[in-house]
Amino acid sequence: MVDERRTDVRTRSVRVGAAVAAAALLVVACGDAGSARPTGAAPPPVPPSEGEPVPVRPPEAPPNPTPGHAAPGLPAADPAAGGTGQAGDECDVDEILEPSCGVWWGASPWKGDPRPLEKAAGRPMDIVYTWNGIDQPDVPKDRDLALAAEGRLIHANIEARRFERSGHPEVRYRKIIEGDFDDSLTEQARRVAGTGVPVFVTFDHEADASKRYDKRGSPDEFVRAWRHIVDLYRRNGADNAVFVWNVTGWKGNLDRLPGLWPGNGYVDWISWEAYNMTGCELMDGWDHVVSFEEALRPAYEWIQREGPKHGIDPAKPVMIGEMGTVPIPKGKGSTEEWYAEIPKVLPEYERVKAVKLWDDKTAPSCDFRVLENPAAQRGYTRAGQDPYIRIPDQAREAVTKALENRDRWTTGHPEGSEDTED
Repeated sequence: MVDERRTDVRTRSVRVGAAVAAAALLVVACGDAGSARPTGAAPPPVPPSEGEPVPVRPPEAPPNPTPGHAAPGLPAADPAAGGTGQAGDECDVDEILEPSCGVWWGASPWKGDPRPLEKAAGRPMDIVYTWNGIDQPDVPKDRDLALAAEGRLIHANIEARRFERSGHPEVRYRKIIEGDFDDSLTEQARRVAGTGVPVFVTFDHEADASKRYDKRGSPDEFVRAWRHIVDLYRRNGADNAVFVWNVTGWKGNLDRLPGLWPGNGYVDWISWEAYNMTGCELMDGWDHVVSFEEALRPAYEWIQREGPKHGIDPAKPVMIGEMGTVPIPKGKGSTEEWYAEIPKVLPEYERVKAVKLWDDKTAPSCDFRVLENPAAQRGYTRAGQDPYIRIPDQAREAVTKALENRDRWTTGHPEGSEDTED
């Protein structure tokens, strides 16, 4: 039976001046990825299984506007505050950070640092995607707080892997269910709760990928592990955690999704990916170009048409958790236009409320880094300047004021929190 107990508290809205500030203060559970790569960088990709055209990495009713109500931990917005977004001066953001106008724009940046990408694109990232292991208790880390302090959202994937051990060994889902990681998860929850603002959290992204599906445990065990984490977070005061369920989005995996669905009461956002890998050496035979829309569409249509049959609410906001293209070979298409067309596509898929670039590489000919390709940089810059992807700027001004409370983040423990039994 699907647990709907959380849906009643996910419908309140706030004015952008305060709620987007809450968004930009997201300090989500994310940690060092180990000595093998820079802190906060995404795990190195593993080539997709044969016939699975996505990069598979081992590491995931409309709101009622209430202008005077602020998201947890932030002052109420001034109803007279204006905006500069494409939707005019009125733009609501609800408690799970779903904007009523436009789309959040972000990245999983090269080496974990968004600044070079931001400088080249001529705009800040709304979201920075970061990575940590289920065994890491000290989240959010100082690095994450620093990124948030500069006005960004931080979205983290908590992988079923031990990041504090050499090689980041995998963790079986049953170990999570049995409570083997409750100590680290409890500390994560308390620290997230201590921020006093909404935070995005994903558990073990791409659980539907062939390299991972039914490998760390059964689909049922994935669901039970997900619910265990959500319940533990909530018991420890982290009602501000916004849970994002992430899958690959590849059409060949869609029949796996029903068994991996934790339930509407345990998921706030639905997320998948949109990639093109034309000419990538890891994808032998991929000689065609898949546009952003072609990559996005299958999962979107499946959620809208088939989702309700499996208890999946199609009204939930959608996040394209990772997207990008390798340099498209001459004569097959335009790398610049692949990115530049994104803002033209998004309005046709109204549930999509966030898009993040995967700014990394898997192999010499599988390089998604925007700054390594002039055409990609031009296209990505054009896309990021489109009004549809520009949430009103005064939100960032509100962030600066809200950060006066940053000192209390260092403890990570909400007042009155106590250990609880599972």
